[in-house]
Parts: sequence; structure tokens; C-alpha cells
Amino acid sequence: MKPSSLSQALLGLIPQQLPLHIWGPPGVGKSKVVAQAASRLGLEMIDLRAVLLDPVDLRGLPKVENGRTHWASPDFLPREGSGVLFLDELTSAPQLVQAACYQLVLDRKLGEYILPSGWSVLAAGNKAADRGVHFSMPTPLRNRFIHLELEVDLDDWCNWALGAGIRAEVIAFLRFRPSLLHEPGTREDNAWPTPRSWEFVSQLLSCCTGELEHDLLRGAVGDGAAAEL
Repeated sequence: MKPSSLSQALLGLIPQQLPLHIWGPPGVGKSKVVAQAASRLGLEMIDLRAVLLDPVDLRGLPKVENGRTHWASPDFLPREGSGVLFLDELTSAPQLVQAACYQLVLDRKLGEYILPSGWSVLAAGNKAADRGVHFSMPTPLRNRFIHLELEVDLDDWCNWALGAGIRAEVIAFLRFRPSLLHEPGTREDNAWPTPRSWEFVSQLLSCCTGELEHDLLRGAVGDGAAAEL
């Protein structure tokens, strides 16, 4: 699903409060598409990085009141209003953290905590083939989501780039060499072409010229793409 199609789908699916998981390689704009859809719907977005959490962080800490144990739910979970609770990098989180999301995704609660009625739950992550930090999503959690896959599309990226102030020579180069918009790297590569890294290139070209230019560009998109540019 190309970004414009995913964005259109989110505009219809988020108000229905259907739990969605977006799959895609690093740097293709998963988080941006979700943020833009939430903004167009006039909704707040809480970007919760699952990889930074421990299982107890979602449930909260126990406290004793009137001789009974209650759970003090964390402050980062919404208490009112409407919005999108976005569990980013979910597949980079250990399976115990993913398991802690079971009840939140399907039943919209965590122990004593209840997700306000105006909020939707979305998540995103990478596949094992993307060579990032990856923990297989447990089957019960997988079955709690509707799964959408984000693909790179040159026309979509160029339309976005024109509005985002990306330099004209970067857009023209990728029109000439469309396969370089996204070219997965190897485990040994530090930099390779992605939509995100071409945005870095545009910023580098706006602030750095001369002898350092090539070294800086190769640090964003790798040797081959930098040399061609």
C-alpha cells in the first residue's frame, strides 16, 4: 500500500477505532503517515515507543489503598479527550512487552485502566527481513490487529517532497534514478538510501558545500548513491 493510499485508509479507519498495525522497512515514513492522518482528523497523537518500555511500565506500579492493592497506571496513557495512541516500533520490543499490549489493543484497557472512548490504538513495526531489532509478534497479539503494509512509491514521495521544501535537485535526481529512493542496506552498511535519508541529504545540501559535501552525503545515503548524486 503506497503512502497516499494508507493515509486515505487511516482517515476512514481511525474514527472506527479499529486496531491497526502498519508494517514497513525503516525510514519509509510509517510514523509520519500516522501523524499526518491524526492531524487531518484534528486528533492528538501520543507516540509511545514500545521498545523503551518494560512490561510493568504499561500496567503501572501497585499501591495499597484501604487494605487493597490497586495499580497506579502510567501518566503517558490518555485520560480524556480523543486521539491516537501510537505504539511505534512494537516488533522491536521484547515479547513480554508485546504481551502486555494484548488487553490494551483488543479490550481497550489495562487492568484497572480504561482507554477513553475517543481514542484509537495503532501500531507499527519492522519485519525480521528488515534486519533491525526484531522480536516475532506473538500470535494472539497478531490476531488482534488489522495488518497494513506500507510500500515506497516515488510519485507519492515527490508530491510530499514538493510540499515539504525538499531541494529540487534531490527530487530531480530521484526522478532520474527512481530505484535509489529506497535501496535496503546490508548488515555492514551504516548508511543507505531511504525516504528519510534523502530528507537528510536535502538538509545537508542547504548548509554544507565544498570539499566536505561528498563525505557528508555518503554518511546519509551511502557511497554509491552519494557519488551518483
